[in-house]
Amino acid sequence: MSGPDRSDPQGLRVLVVEDTLLVADLIVDELQEIGCHVIGPAARVEQGLALARAEALDGALLDVNLAGEPCFPIAEALSVRGVPFAFLTGYGDASLPPPFRERPRLSEPFEMKDLVTLVKQQFATAV
Repeated sequence: MSGPDRSDPQGLRVLVVEDTLLVADLIVDELQEIGCHVIGPAARVEQGLALARAEALDGALLDVNLAGEPCFPIAEALSVRGVPFAFLTGYGDASLPPPFRERPRLSEPFEMKDLVTLVKQQFATAV
């Protein structure tokens, strides 16, 4: 008898922080299609930070650049709470502060299948 599938994203509460409306909509649709409960999307740091501090979360996807403002305050809040997260970015390692350089990330542009794989590997196995 095998144990539960620890990579099942069904019911995961995932925060989406993305300032490009079309990209945010695509991410939300994909996450909902695989059974995730999406928190957000948040388009600005202040909004994302409020959700990161207040919501019960299993994971978060963070666009690094939110209308010219870095998402790192949100990443710090999630770190303090022990919530796993991944960056969505077109920038390289040097754009991330040293404490966050080892965090998972998807390079933009990315394919939705890669986003789904990341969510299953990083968030579903963390719960």
